[in-house]
Amino acid sequence: MDPFFIVLAVLLISSIFSMLGLGGAIFYVPFFYWTGMELVAAITTALLLNTVSSGSAAVTYLRKNMVDLQTALPFVIGSMTGAQIGAYFSRYTPVDTLLFAFSILMTIVGLEMIFSRAVKFYSKDELQGRRKITVILISGMVIGIISGMLGIGGGSLIVPLLLIIGFKIKRAAATSGFIVFFTSISGFIAHFSNWEPDYTLVFYIVLASFTGAQIGSHLMYNKVKAESLRKAFGAILLIIAFRIISTML
Repeated sequence: MDPFFIVLAVLLISSIFSMLGLGGAIFYVPFFYWTGMELVAAITTALLLNTVSSGSAAVTYLRKNMVDLQTALPFVIGSMTGAQIGAYFSRYTPVDTLLFAFSILMTIVGLEMIFSRAVKFYSKDELQGRRKITVILISGMVIGIISGMLGIGGGSLIVPLLLIIGFKIKRAAATSGFIVFFTSISGFIAHFSNWEPDYTLVFYIVLASFTGAQIGSHLMYNKVKAESLRKAFGAILLIIAFRIISTML
């Protein structure tokens, strides 16, 4: 595939996903795999871009005081630990099986984001105290394991979880972006030893990822309505889930 097209695609993808509190690895893994990369290289490259784009967006969200650090920090501890565990077990687990299961989960979450049929389960009041910390630590560990195994940042699971415990969509997306940065860098480090990249291409896609994340995070803060953001999140999850399932049939 033409490197110019790859760089342009990364710029667009990082802009969109940073508005949703996602790093984009959930899209990058199949995208790079479909361009001809080996799966391990695609996973590692995706995690690198996830780290760059989510880190870039997180800077903006922190400056705008949109990140709930009291929630994010224990989540980071759990997810970073889980990412290392997941990366270790990824070599023993059939990737197709994990991707299929995750695509089903993305379909369920995506439909809920669009149609809000289960909105009654979302908490109107945010969880507090020990119960909140326990939920965050356990959930962070589980999401980290899934992230490490699949080579994703986990934002597609973190955002719905934060909604369930009482967050509004923009605050959930911003906090998720902060968490995804640490989950991604943990997963990247775990996979790095098996990576043999084209460093010239890596330089340009990293630059595109950083720039796109800055564009997307500023748009999310200033222009995008919460309802539109939620529906866009759901639509993207459905598209990715369909694409993954279709390639496996």
